[in-house]
Amino acid sequence: MEEKRETVTAPEEELTSASARIMRGLGLDKKTEPEIEVEPVGFFENYWYHHKWKTIIIGVALLIVMICTVQMCAKETPDVYLMYAGPGFLTANEAREVQNSFRQIMEDYNEDGEKGVLLTSINYLTQEQIDEKLAIAEKEGVDLIIDYGGNNDAYERFSLEVLAGESVICILDPSFYAQLKASNGLMELQEVLDEVPPEAVDACGVRFRDTEFSRFFTATHVFPEDSILCIRRVSVMSAFKGQAKTERAHAYHTELFRAVMEFSMPE
Repeated sequence: MEEKRETVTAPEEELTSASARIMRGLGLDKKTEPEIEVEPVGFFENYWYHHKWKTIIIGVALLIVMICTVQMCAKETPDVYLMYAGPGFLTANEAREVQNSFRQIMEDYNEDGEKGVLLTSINYLTQEQIDEKLAIAEKEGVDLIIDYGGNNDAYERFSLEVLAGESVICILDPSFYAQLKASNGLMELQEVLDEVPPEAVDACGVRFRDTEFSRFFTATHVFPEDSILCIRRVSVMSAFKGQAKTERAHAYHTELFRAVMEFSMPE
């Protein structure tokens, strides 16, 4: 007689994690497994984690805007505008020294607490001056390259300054002086001064180096000896800037021009 055997099915093994099985293998109960504690993250830590680079970029941009704004607000408005145009090249330091020379004898015309002078310097060579430089370089065995493109740009800049610029008192190469005089763009000296000085080259200008002002303030010797000092008439573009404002500014320049011409060497 065949013996009946009872089949006993083992309970399904509980699914456990690998770490739990290891813990049981080591004889450790689940209850002894240490709990992981997570500290709560604050708002600013969470914000910085997700938006760090955007915050840095925006901060740098704001800093640049603030610096530019402060510089623009601190920038003085010039009382007078000067222009040099000719073959002489002025460094930034030389231009500052020239501006300071004029500042010594002028008033705070616009009454903003600063004696502001702005010198526009245009380095331009006529064809005759270019040929002369090339001849000297060839004689000395030096390779000289003329930047004709830059030279043409300088002439265009001069034309634009004459048409719409702020410059009134001018120190010019004779070639530029002749152009402005021919176009009736210059005031005659007798319109500004009580009498025409003997060193005047003609009715509208005087060789700058011959003035006592230039002899005393030697920083102005950066200009070529044949440079001519003159003063422009009120610009035809003044109507677009405000006639009254332009005429008031022109009066400042006329006063400074007179002070330069009447300057005497200190005893």
